[in-house]
Amino acid sequence: MLDTGSRDRSACEKSGYHFTMKILNPPKRSSARIARLLITGCFTLSAIAAPGDDVRPANALGPAGAPVTIEFFSDLQCPQCARYEPMVKNLKTEFGDKVRMVLRHFPMQAHEHAMLASCAAEAAAQQGKFWQMAEALYRSQWIWAKAPAPRAILTDKARELGLDLDQFQKDLDGTEVRERIGADQRHAKSVGVKTAPSVVINGYNVPNSEFGENGFRTAIKAALAKAAP
Repeated sequence: MLDTGSRDRSACEKSGYHFTMKILNPPKRSSARIARLLITGCFTLSAIAAPGDDVRPANALGPAGAPVTIEFFSDLQCPQCARYEPMVKNLKTEFGDKVRMVLRHFPMQAHEHAMLASCAAEAAAQQGKFWQMAEALYRSQWIWAKAPAPRAILTDKARELGLDLDQFQKDLDGTEVRERIGADQRHAKSVGVKTAPSVVINGYNVPNSEFGENGFRTAIKAALAKAAP
């Protein structure tokens, strides 16, 4: 049975754009020299990306230009994540191409095998089977999550999905999948996510009081209304 207990989630926050222009350790220069730097663009322009700007196509359902993006932050070893993921996916289907759903990794330290599971999903993504692997791991969570060494079970899932097992093992141990997971973790921090599952809709971190199908639907409708011309 899935755990449906209470969750310690962060208060809702809104994210936006923040732009900074910096000249690092600038030596003394004439006004003319500084002007040339500005004209030629020889300075650093940095920005915090809006939610969805760094989305990998394999991890998303729906068009990139959809007016609403639902970011589902998940720990693949988390029972409640397994419960809420189908709910969010059904809402994406309900609203069609108006909504894009993105699954982002948020493996928690309390779950011993969560990072390995995220790596397995990303390794499967390299062969176009991200969602299939994620769903297989949710369904079999009660098996591999309790295993002392679940790698063999994850490899069996890759075999069932018809993946190239040699490539899967190589990617599972590679740095690229961990870099992708790390990028999701940094993004989570930037939008105020502190636990999984968390749902962020166009930058709105849905709070506990609204967590559930009706609350998500209301937030989606509000985001669509706000995005309307």
